[in-house]
Amino acid sequence: PIVQKISGDSLSINGRTFTFDSVADVEATQLDIFEHVGVPLVENCLAGFNSSVFAYGQTGSGKTYTMWGPANSLAEENVAKEQQGLTPRVFERLFARIKEEQTKHSDQQLNYQCNCSFLEIYNEQVTDLLDPSQRNLQIREDVKSGVYVE
Repeated sequence: PIVQKISGDSLSINGRTFTFDSVADVEATQLDIFEHVGVPLVENCLAGFNSSVFAYGQTGSGKTYTMWGPANSLAEENVAKEQQGLTPRVFERLFARIKEEQTKHSDQQLNYQCNCSFLEIYNEQVTDLLDPSQRNLQIREDVKSGVYVE
């Protein structure tokens, strides 16, 4: 094979080795991806850090399936738990963890603010997937605000 998984954090492409935070292979389940990506993402959010998931790949490579689960899974309520993608699992975990923290610190008033964006970059065009009517979106960077879409 052209691409070969060497270990949990490295792979070989045409004989050259590349190292990443984590490498999943074709046998990885939706739960495996959630445990490697989603759980740390949620914990970082609760620690006050911004987090993002960047799904990259050619058309048909499985980005939408990995992020959401099977086609029409958002419209159907009876999607098997093991088929759920990263996004519904992250939201479920995030709000469960917020509830845990509020219960654990019931003597304090904890405030949480969650903001979420879903963007697609295709052919150098940025689309807001929550409001596709937005046009001519631009990626900007500010010393104070960091990277943002305008």
